[in-house]
Amino acid sequence: MTRPRDTDFAAVSAATRMLLDRGLADPDVAVVLGSGLSSFVDGLGDVLVVPYSDIPGFPRTAVSGHRGAVVGCTLGGKRTLVLSGRVHHYEGLPPDDVTFGVRLAAQLGAGVLVITNASGGIDPGFDVGDLMLISDQIAAVSGSRKLPQSTFRMAGAYSERLKALAREAATDRKIRLREGVYMGSLGPTYETPAEIRMARLMGARAVGMSTVSEVQAAHSRGLDVLGIALLTNVPLPGRFHGTTHEEVLEAGRRGAGALVSLVSNTLERL
Repeated sequence: MTRPRDTDFAAVSAATRMLLDRGLADPDVAVVLGSGLSSFVDGLGDVLVVPYSDIPGFPRTAVSGHRGAVVGCTLGGKRTLVLSGRVHHYEGLPPDDVTFGVRLAAQLGAGVLVITNASGGIDPGFDVGDLMLISDQIAAVSGSRKLPQSTFRMAGAYSERLKALAREAATDRKIRLREGVYMGSLGPTYETPAEIRMARLMGARAVGMSTVSEVQAAHSRGLDVLGIALLTNVPLPGRFHGTTHEEVLEAGRRGAGALVSLVSNTLERL
């Protein structure tokens, strides 16, 4: 696959040089953390933290529940670069900003991307706190979505090999792992009951406000992608209520331990 050239190549290159100077060279894996999952890095070994504010060109996170730092660590025996926090389209930011961290990880040499998010589960069998292996995605983000290359195939963006390893890890760690299609929308509003019905008709089993553009950027650069959604609310008819961001963050904090266990065990199998 021919990797596209970044439209802001100079900015990504400057950030890359800075992190190389800090000792964050040649990660095996990059992990993007969703809302409320910043505690993922707590207790990990061999940790080096670089705030986003120190990195030239790195967009600042403004949403609570996103720590806003690059964390170098060892996870599952692999050199890992954790992006603790992300920015979103609904913050009024362009695609280059939304995908900056993923493109930076690729420039540093990561070959695998583990992308996580806090999502609403829209399958009647799902419960708050479940982890869902993302099998595929539906991009429902409106507005300009330009990428450095006009068109590329998204079929197979989520690695079959990594999905198989995650299923093995879930069995080994006795973690209930759901599986399904993720729909990423623009946000920032939570889905209406009508939108949830539409998403279910389209085949989605979880909905959120992130991930799809980052996966597009990673796939276009040849990274193997593993996606895991933590279901922080289940906004279904009969159970629907006004979801709050505080509820999402609290569910994220409770579910971070299972996510670390699953990701770590999966990486050990690479």
